[in-house]
Amino acid sequence: MATKEPAIRNTAPVLVTWESELRSIAAEASAWSIETGGDLFGRWKGAPILHLATKAGPNAQRNNAHFRLDVDYLRRLSEIVATDWELRYFGDWHSHHRLGISAPSGGDQRRIHSIAGRNQFADMVEIIVTLEDGRGELTVRIHPWIYDLAGTDNEPAPLAVRVLPGLSPIRQALLSGRVLPEQDLAVWEKVPLHRIRIGTEDASPVMQASIDVDTATRERVVSRLNATLRNISGEPVEHHSTAFGCILVAKLRGPYHLAFALGVAWPLPVLEVHRLNRDDGSTGIVEAPPGLTALDIEGVVEVFRAAKIAEEGTPHVDI
Repeated sequence: MATKEPAIRNTAPVLVTWESELRSIAAEASAWSIETGGDLFGRWKGAPILHLATKAGPNAQRNNAHFRLDVDYLRRLSEIVATDWELRYFGDWHSHHRLGISAPSGGDQRRIHSIAGRNQFADMVEIIVTLEDGRGELTVRIHPWIYDLAGTDNEPAPLAVRVLPGLSPIRQALLSGRVLPEQDLAVWEKVPLHRIRIGTEDASPVMQASIDVDTATRERVVSRLNATLRNISGEPVEHHSTAFGCILVAKLRGPYHLAFALGVAWPLPVLEVHRLNRDDGSTGIVEAPPGLTALDIEGVVEVFRAAKIAEEGTPHVDI
């Protein structure tokens, strides 16, 4: 079931992100005593919407006054998130630590212009991170900048931030899928929001109203689950849209199929699982773990395997 795409249109530049991504940046920046950084991935719909802020790859170069990305790792990561989640690379973040510089340096600007030129990007985002000691704990300041590269003024401009509460749906999906272990995707939990400031603000970010998870993310979750069921069943999977969400039907053996009813509410809960006999029209409920969602592909696969074993009396099918 399609959901309304969040319409975000602003007269002034605004970066939209979830608190998990700010806290992830803060956790990585505060873990180093020298400069570090990472990449920004999201969708640009009237405003840049940041879905995933990553750590740098294993071959990144760091010192007291310089940070260089692991470009080969960035290319591999960009391909993964573009293919799996339709996310665009639209910039990077890096720390200036205690240098007291909150704006992009000349070198930073030349790098952004070079990347934009090679990829024909009209807009890019850069986040500078600075750290401050105070009252026994470190404060992490996030300084976002936007580059409007389509116009005549190519200088970076300050970028306001709209912070959505909780966990980015993409980070949540990656965590559920147990992928990209090198990213330590749960690291965002290590730094509380009260330690973060935006720009020169004195207080921590105020949470804004949440938005529905966008249609593209929902469709990618269902599509990935559909592809997995197709692989383990060896047959095309039926996809039926419903008022409550959708139903995926995968073949077991002969006339027998397994139907997964998925709810529309994020994170697409598995509402019921039914064993169908297409010859006589009979159905029966199949047990599924409480709290199972479409994000937990391994969990859904285990339900399918158990039903297939019960039907065939043979060992499970590996994927």
